[in-house]
Amino acid sequence: MVDQQPSNDAERFLRLVRAEERGRLTVYLGAAPGVGKTYRMLQDAARRQAEGIDVVVGVAETHGRSETALLLEPLEVMPRQHYDHEAHRLEEFDIDAALARHPQLILVDELAHTNAPSCRHPKRWQDVAELLVSGIDVATTINIQHLESLNDIVAGVTHIRVRETVPDNILENAEIIAVDLPPEALIERLQAGKIYLPDTAGRALSNFFTPTKLAALRELALRYAASNVDRRLSNQLELSGDGSRFVSGDRLMVAVSPGKGGASVVREAKRLADMLHAPWTAVVVESGSARAVHGAQREQLADNLALASSLGASLMTVAATDVGRALVDQARALRASQIVIGKSRRSRWFEWRHGSIAQEVICKAKGVSVHVVPVDEADEKPQRAADPHPYRDPMLALVLVGATAGLIELALPWISPSAVDLLLLLPVICSATLLRMSGAIWSAVWAALAFNFFFTEPYHTLTIYSPADVITFAVLALVATVVGALAGRVRRQAQTSAGVARLNASLARFAGLMAGLSGESETAEVACREIGGLLDVEAIVVALEDARVVLRGNEKYTRLDMVDEAAARWALEKGEPTGRDTGTLNASDWQFHPLRTALGTMGALGIARPSQQRVIRPDDATLLASLVDQTALAHERLVLEAQARQVGTLRERDRLRGALLGSIAHDLRTPLTAVIAAAEAIPAEGDFAEEVRIARGESRRLQRFLNDLLEASRIEHGTIEPKWESVDLTDVITSVLRDLRQDRPDARVETAIDAESPLVRSDPLLLRHMLINLIDNALKFSPPDSKVTVELQSGERMATCRVLDQGPGLPVESEALFDRFHRLEGSDRLGGSGLGLWIAKNFTEAVGGTITAGNRAGGGAVFEIALPTPPAQSQ
Repeated sequence: MVDQQPSNDAERFLRLVRAEERGRLTVYLGAAPGVGKTYRMLQDAARRQAEGIDVVVGVAETHGRSETALLLEPLEVMPRQHYDHEAHRLEEFDIDAALARHPQLILVDELAHTNAPSCRHPKRWQDVAELLVSGIDVATTINIQHLESLNDIVAGVTHIRVRETVPDNILENAEIIAVDLPPEALIERLQAGKIYLPDTAGRALSNFFTPTKLAALRELALRYAASNVDRRLSNQLELSGDGSRFVSGDRLMVAVSPGKGGASVVREAKRLADMLHAPWTAVVVESGSARAVHGAQREQLADNLALASSLGASLMTVAATDVGRALVDQARALRASQIVIGKSRRSRWFEWRHGSIAQEVICKAKGVSVHVVPVDEADEKPQRAADPHPYRDPMLALVLVGATAGLIELALPWISPSAVDLLLLLPVICSATLLRMSGAIWSAVWAALAFNFFFTEPYHTLTIYSPADVITFAVLALVATVVGALAGRVRRQAQTSAGVARLNASLARFAGLMAGLSGESETAEVACREIGGLLDVEAIVVALEDARVVLRGNEKYTRLDMVDEAAARWALEKGEPTGRDTGTLNASDWQFHPLRTALGTMGALGIARPSQQRVIRPDDATLLASLVDQTALAHERLVLEAQARQVGTLRERDRLRGALLGSIAHDLRTPLTAVIAAAEAIPAEGDFAEEVRIARGESRRLQRFLNDLLEASRIEHGTIEPKWESVDLTDVITSVLRDLRQDRPDARVETAIDAESPLVRSDPLLLRHMLINLIDNALKFSPPDSKVTVELQSGERMATCRVLDQGPGLPVESEALFDRFHRLEGSDRLGGSGLGLWIAKNFTEAVGGTITAGNRAGGGAVFEIALPTPPAQSQ
């Protein structure tokens, strides 16, 4: 087994030195905005400052909350660095000033923040990493949705994809402080206006801040904090070298033994794990004596392992010669809090001769609770294979001792008589090395008798006259027995190490073969051939294609019978082992193991043994699990490679389509301009007035469509360059509505404009283009008798323009709404080129704003554009 602790004190010392050279990171983790992360961080900073720690505030966002701002007053706050970006003046954390100041502790709020383009690092977490390398302790805040590993899970809960994420390795050695607030209390804070402004709070309550979503995020945050505490404790125990004395949480390890009594021990462990709500692991120690178990008990051991697996235990096989020591070491490696082991009722004489594994575990497992389960002695009595040659070892030992005694007899004139007893140890050592333990014991007996018969007076009798010879005879017998036992133990250890080496070599060879394959059929064929050779079984790979079970990898088998196919289908659909020697459809001749990966079930590996023996021997269970995992990973790699090729093809297709559409738009723009001019020149009077009006409106609509294609080409080539000027959004909205009414005289658009709306620094043409797209989209997909509302509101630092319709709204799964050429089929957003919202998004981001979409509380969709206002106007 592998020792998970540092190999020696020197390694632990080096790790401690490296840890001391870096700063310590403290992260205040919350489930959502408004739980009080910054407030808690500032409270702790004030306490640390009162303790004499040099504390500096690098960045702390109060978000306009007076109670948070009060906590900043006693602390030193560093000035921020100013950057000019696209006519905006941005304030960012000054990392150079922080490094020069070099406090003991610095507060850097909002770890997931994206820095201005002119900053040294694009992300704030990179600033924090540099501070830590410089030996400065850092305290920061983050919400659970910003963790990279949880990004997909959070998106599934909230239906919002967070773009600003932090890699998990930044938090590996951090101290996580969970700032927790029940969902009900957080919603009350939101409704009271303590998190967002009232208009924003209303939208948040209908989208993000729902009790269900907040409860799910809260669970994620608390679970992550708990796992971090567990990981930090593990690291600290490894560095201290005292990992055997501490455990955190409840973990169970059960020692599985052969015999029917082992099943009762497994069930007791399951009951205990359920009471403690703890994970548990079933461990089998493969020692020399364990490998000698034969017949029904070998089968019973496999049944016990299968029972443990069906009850939810993780299985583990450990190769060792000292069973008790191996169990204790494995419990420490697993950081188990309790060990469950069975003990039969045996006589003291038996335990004196053979020892008690349970008693040895109790003595050595310091700091770990040991639950001893009594089992019936008859169940635990080992059944070993009958020796077909019972007299082979005694006779071979006699030959070795006799040959050695003859050589000594011939060499007596040249050697000292006192060396005879030492030379007689040679056949004992040879017997222990070449034969079993019984051979070493017989060799020791024959050596003692040979010494007495040939080399003590009176010669050639078993009588001993000299007291010295009696002592020599006794010592020789004792030493020969001990040396034989030790040599036998070394031989068993060598056999165990050789078995582990063969296992590792087999896995390495199998992994190397699977890594070099590029076809699905080839991968299945190699997997079946190698697994069949390693485990001495027949192997196939099955998969579902068009609801049919197909076989791969073994040409000998082309179809399954009804029972086997049912077992294969169960394994593929349920993701559970089925078939022979399992608890599901065990009438099948095959045993199927699902190839599970992060992408789902890639297929199933079927194994069978022609004889009526158990399909998988207990000592091969761990090897099979590793082979199944390697096979699953190989199939997953093929799927990912195919997806990568497909993505590359799609990207190339999109590029060609964009280039083609851009070229077409350029070629059609000139004749379309002439058509529009001609239509405008025709008076809209007389019998053809309606036709002229239609021609004018449709030609202008076609012109906007071609403009969309041209703007898409500009975005594709990255040539958007805003022309900055002070813009009155009221004028832009009025101009857009005037143009729309020319094309749509019956346009049903209402406005709700804040009279004190400030000027914004932006590009009026880009703003006009994005608003036309949004309003035209809302008119197109709204009921004829409904109205579209355009709202303009001013906030503390942002001006917000919203376009609201009264249609069916957007589907729940609408993350790709702003993707290029994307149209939401099955919704009210059908038709068009699929470019309008993508263009609006890119134009909004080009002028430093953000665009979002959602559903209104009363029905319909809402699109919101948020544009930053100049700092001077926000004060």
